[in-house]
Amino acid sequence: MRQDLTAAQQLKQLGDDKFVRSLVKTVDLAGKLSAMCDKRKHSKDKGCEPAVAVLKLFVKRLEKANQKCDSKNSRECDEDKDWDDFNKGHRKDHDYDDFFRDWDRDDWHKHKKQCKRFVADEAFKIIKEDTQWLIKSLGGKVDKEHDHHGGEGKGR
Repeated sequence: MRQDLTAAQQLKQLGDDKFVRSLVKTVDLAGKLSAMCDKRKHSKDKGCEPAVAVLKLFVKRLEKANQKCDSKNSRECDEDKDWDDFNKGHRKDHDYDDFFRDWDRDDWHKHKKQCKRFVADEAFKIIKEDTQWLIKSLGGKVDKEHDHHGGEGKGR
């Protein structure tokens, strides 16, 4: 995932350094949560739900950025509602403690309104497909409803 993000930025298909760093941070935190899955004392029924939830949030952020967020329609692209929903749904769940501790320390919150957020269609498709594969490998389900680019494997 980190390589996808770096390559997309180098090809000028992904936003500025601040935005890319926040995306990489999200991926890193999902990785940290997935590493904890086997160590948790809770039942194995949950699988890697925390890592899957963070990766789904990552995809939502990319979907918002793909809507051309630096345009006049920036209200529609605001991540705040998605973050608020994620926060309300998971803040009290101790399986997410590592995520929230690290995320709260991150400087993204200071820069999110000033950075350039965008992702080109082709880069979005590639990163989303790779993320969906990772979600499936962690035992999560992929939401097909948000696939507004249609078709499998086009352009790859």
